Amino acid sequence: MQRVVKSSSTRDRELAEARRALAALAGRVQTTRVAADTRIHQSQVSRLFRGQFKRLSSNVRKLLAYAADPKAQTAGVAEPAPTAKDAVVRAALSTWDSTPEGARALVRLLKSVRAIREVQPRAPRRRRS
Repeated sequence: MQRVVKSSSTRDRELAEARRALAALAGRVQTTRVAADTRIHQSQVSRLFRGQFKRLSSNVRKLLAYAADPKAQTAGVAEPAPTAKDAVVRAALSTWDSTPEGARALVRLLKSVRAIREVQPRAPRRRRS
């Protein structure tokens, strides 16, 4: 069986394109999410996102396919369970004092919680020893 050998300039170009594509993906999606969606270990996803690879391995190709499929990047986002959603609504309504000022304050509070979550990613839980 003959094996086709690519020239080094073609291979270098493909590696550079792959590194650019993975760097762009890293800016859009968290490594943990990509790892869960692709079943590639998170440490490997992180390493590949940083461009630390010398060949187009199966994991690199899998990440490139993931980057090319916008549906895959939103597939892991599930709707909250109806009971969880209802619990949030019930808690918000029980907190609200039925005034316009109270409504504005509650909305401001919820938006500030969202802003904090966007700025500060959740820290990993420490295991008890």
